[in-house]
Amino acid sequence: MPELIADLCPCMLMSPISVAQYLEPGNFKFDTVIFDEASQLPTCKAVGVIARGNNAVIVGDPKQMPPTSFFQSENFDEENYEIEDLESILDDCLAISMPQTHLLWHYRSRHESLITFSNRCFYDGRLYTFPSSDSRRYMVNIVDIGGTFDRGKTRTNEKEAIAIVDEIENIYKDREKNNSSVGVVTFNISQQHLIDDLLTERCRKDGEFEKWVYASEEPVFIKNLENVQGDERDIILFSVAYGTDGEGKSYMNFGPLNREGGWRRLNVAVTRARKEMKVFSSLKARRNQNNRGNKRRRTRLQAFPAIRRRQPCLVGGLNNNTKRRGEHTDNKQSRPLHRHRRQHLRRTQKQRL
Repeated sequence: MPELIADLCPCMLMSPISVAQYLEPGNFKFDTVIFDEASQLPTCKAVGVIARGNNAVIVGDPKQMPPTSFFQSENFDEENYEIEDLESILDDCLAISMPQTHLLWHYRSRHESLITFSNRCFYDGRLYTFPSSDSRRYMVNIVDIGGTFDRGKTRTNEKEAIAIVDEIENIYKDREKNNSSVGVVTFNISQQHLIDDLLTERCRKDGEFEKWVYASEEPVFIKNLENVQGDERDIILFSVAYGTDGEGKSYMNFGPLNREGGWRRLNVAVTRARKEMKVFSSLKARRNQNNRGNKRRRTRLQAFPAIRRRQPCLVGGLNNNTKRRGEHTDNKQSRPLHRHRRQHLRRTQKQRL
């Protein structure tokens, strides 16, 4: 019977836990085992699968989500959550210097402005991107809401949530955009649930709108930082939620982003859009005086409040080449995308010769 299954299904798509449950170690031996999104898989869960193969290919991005238990429970304290991220099979493979290759072509973003921030800040400008026909337009926009974050009770920003649902309905009514898919990303699970509830309530009033939201080829999703990796949509609406509380105080506390691996979560969150991203924020950069957490973490998160200044800060990233309004930089370091593209073309031409 095991041999028959292997003949009928020579390529099996399974999770590690399914492999452990249904494939006896002595009865199945694959030529090659491939792990996708390996940065999210703890080594302990990968060992059993590796034992069932003669070769293993580990595919993942060490700059994206690590294995984590954050948000898996409804009862957690975001402000004091200090459990470290787990090591992944990808981390362990990189640590022992296994043979590796890098996939540098970026395919998702149809406008360079959508990937520029991550390319500069997290990938050192090494990604190859395709130039946009309308490069003077910025497809990353900030919407200032001026809402209040209910820090002590619900941990939500109701004004932001309503604005997100209004924007989804506006996209539905816009003839130029209603063919685009939509996704919502939130910083915390409480805001995710609030937006989901408000959208469900809005759908009850309009059957056609409900059909567009839930029955499209790519339905609207509402997810938090911890479970959005691997998803993508044409338009991404980002709800920061955090901001000034009812007492007028503002804290540099962004839940999971305050943790050591917070920059990985930010990288995942801001690279989900194909065509456009809108960031709905109530943050006031000059009010962040009651900062909690150490200086190192605040420095790592300073790029996100800076996103409010629109694309110049996004393009500049976290280095000294950040362009201010009215400034023009013409040095080679300010254009790493084009420098690497030229180097790639030179290598290609030499190979042809």
